Amino acid sequence: MQELSIGIIGLGAIGQRLIPAFEQHEGFTVSAISDVNKELMKQTSEKHGLKAIHYINAEEMIEYGSLDAVYIAVPPKHHHHYALLAAKRRIAILCEKPLANSTEEAEEMSATVKEAQVINAIHFPLHYSLEVALLKEKLSSIGEIVRIELTMRFETWPRFWQQNDWIAKREQGGFIREITPHFIQLTQRLFGKVAITSNETHFPETEELSETSVIALGTAGHVPLLINGHSGIGMKDDLTYRIYGTKGVFSLDQWSELKYATADQPLQLIQERSISASETLLLSFHQSIINGDPVNLITFEEGTAVQMVFEELLK
Repeated sequence: MQELSIGIIGLGAIGQRLIPAFEQHEGFTVSAISDVNKELMKQTSEKHGLKAIHYINAEEMIEYGSLDAVYIAVPPKHHHHYALLAAKRRIAILCEKPLANSTEEAEEMSATVKEAQVINAIHFPLHYSLEVALLKEKLSSIGEIVRIELTMRFETWPRFWQQNDWIAKREQGGFIREITPHFIQLTQRLFGKVAITSNETHFPETEELSETSVIALGTAGHVPLLINGHSGIGMKDDLTYRIYGTKGVFSLDQWSELKYATADQPLQLIQERSISASETLLLSFHQSIINGDPVNLITFEEGTAVQMVFEELLK
């Protein structure tokens, strides 16, 4: 398998997750990393046994790193800047979600990579998971789809494991930006374009803080869609994506435990959550770069369509 050189921009909690997958994949070598924290770069290289060049300045890494691809894992407001630089250098791009910090940025990113003919992808793990593959395979068994519901309940936001200086802020953070893109993308793949017809989103009095609740109605294709989310409640986190059909129900519980029910049986687990879908993602990304054609990737164009939906929820 042809070996490709990849650089990683951002070594926070999310950026760290894919490093082992890149290292284990015979088609990728992490040859450069970039973070403003020098000590974190040192610790990361030691932890994973990387022989990567360290760059405080990610622009220099993109310009001089001789890379085949970059993984952009910095906060959302920086995605646009680095993606455009990478596209200019004809470097393939894997970007964290959400794609951008506004619809306008997302549209420019999508247009730029298309014009530059650069392979581009967004990291949506659900898309590559075993549970979603099984859901797609068996979806027709529940008959006509009559409703889709996404429920998000959080004891606190940010969650205990995801504490940083932006995730609780209205500018880039909040659960609408962080959580809903995964399920908007899935919904649009399964049922067609999502349109929000009405929503009520509440924000705290402190203007810089992110939303505390949302209730929204819409459609996915011709199927009614309900989105119900809130934080600061007296229970452990609950994340449920449920598809109701005339012959049965599918439910992705706690992110992605796939369950199935009928009128004769309650919800039963039929596929546990994948430990990791990274191998499938990186295989698709590698094949796409080698062949010069997207293979099973969620591109910036699709990410822009997702962006348009969740931006409506933030109004």
